[in-house]
Amino acid sequence: MTKKAHNIDPTQIHLKHIEELYTDIGKLVDNLNPVSKLDTKVAHKHAFNISDNLFLLGLKAVFKAVEIDGEPECIFRVNFHFEVDNLDDMYTHNEEDIPVFQELFVATLAGISYSTLRGIIYEKTINTFWNGITLPVINPAILLKGWIEDE
Repeated sequence: MTKKAHNIDPTQIHLKHIEELYTDIGKLVDNLNPVSKLDTKVAHKHAFNISDNLFLLGLKAVFKAVEIDGEPECIFRVNFHFEVDNLDDMYTHNEEDIPVFQELFVATLAGISYSTLRGIIYEKTINTFWNGITLPVINPAILLKGWIEDE
């Protein structure tokens, strides 16, 4: 595989659509006993259409209230659709002629998506039992280690 390194130009990246596939925040109840301890898992999935310069980055966030009987869950599954003007510069082909994208490029899209998801989750949970969940600030490359299994 031949390596090529290109700088990522934010003006070439366009978030075209946010697609909420699934949201389950459970029952809407007063937050008399706000959740204090959460088990949080976040994973990603990606797909692309090179001929149309399109890249999809999907995120799934699952929160479990571990100190509450039954450990209720809050789940979000959201796809972020990007158009990338210079998508051809962001990948090489491996030995099987499959496109392999630069990790920094995918991490950049993951960072944009994750930051947007943080706001979506907070807004949807602020007046619920979950009391405004805030995703932690992380290195977006960490997201690339968790893969959403086929659903």
